[in-house]
Amino acid sequence: MKPSILITTALLLAGGIAPAQERFELPQGEPVLVYSLPRTGLCIEVDVEKTTETPGEFYQYSGRYLAEQDVITAGRVTYRVTGVRVKPRAEADPARTYAVAGSKECPLPAVSVDGRGLLRGINVPPEKAHHAVPAARIMPAKPAPQVKPLPLTEEYMLASSTAKMAEGAAKQIYRIRESRLALLTADVDQLPADGESLRAMLDGMDSMERELTELFTGTTVHETSTHTLHLLPVAAMQNEVLFRLSPLKGLVPADDLSGAPYYINVAPETIDTYVPDQSGKKAARPDLYTVLPAPTRVTIGDGREECFSGQFLLPQFGQLVPVPAELLRQGARIAVDVETGRMLDASPAGRE
Repeated sequence: MKPSILITTALLLAGGIAPAQERFELPQGEPVLVYSLPRTGLCIEVDVEKTTETPGEFYQYSGRYLAEQDVITAGRVTYRVTGVRVKPRAEADPARTYAVAGSKECPLPAVSVDGRGLLRGINVPPEKAHHAVPAARIMPAKPAPQVKPLPLTEEYMLASSTAKMAEGAAKQIYRIRESRLALLTADVDQLPADGESLRAMLDGMDSMERELTELFTGTTVHETSTHTLHLLPVAAMQNEVLFRLSPLKGLVPADDLSGAPYYINVAPETIDTYVPDQSGKKAARPDLYTVLPAPTRVTIGDGREECFSGQFLLPQFGQLVPVPAELLRQGARIAVDVETGRMLDASPAGRE
């Protein structure tokens, strides 16, 4: 099997694109701090195996000279999904981006965000800057296939008929088998000097026999590629087409009807029912929220068999939780999980 080849494919999936959000308006004439709560996208990696079957030059004579019946008689290319992996990836949610303003009762808190603008907490140390730039990954060029000469002697290479050449290849196969048997049974005048020499000779015979035999039985080549799809669930999904697998082109987008569909289900256990006050009235306390992320089951399959099943905490389906104003007035230290928006810890002021 050839080494895996990484192919990155970004597909726009129906139902997975977030609706356009209204522009976030900042209050005029007053100091504010802006933060966002997260939403989680799914990075889906799909391994597809391509199998190429090529008939041998002498496949018509495999039964006559080698008594082989299981041979490839026609060229064929097939694809199959061999594995699916799903990785969550957090990003700022435009629908849950807030401006925090202070007041006499509650001064402007020390809000900490990361480089994406996601809330890290209140009165927590700032995130350390990361300046490392990932190195560009260059995939090696795929070498062009080379046509190998037939491993036959001059007598058969000069033969005018395919049948005569097939007969020569078959005789050479039997000659290799007899030589290997003689080595293994020590039925030779002089054995190799050591075990390594014997192993090298046997490996060479195996390789030559396999090359000659493939002239009758044909060759099968397997190549594995990895496709990366990005999906942002904004609502529960049931049997939505994620991608299709075409017998001619491999993995294709969901709207390409030439392939068989693979479906995705996104089933959150709970959905947010809390709606913050958006009447425009000045709030008595800063608009500080965390999220209670919703456990969400994600399954992917072809309708008969599941390729992936897992559970994730998706904040976009979770409930908003207001931070108590009392904690803000006390200057408490509040730690928030950047990936899910969930409050991890709330420590009174002065306590580490």
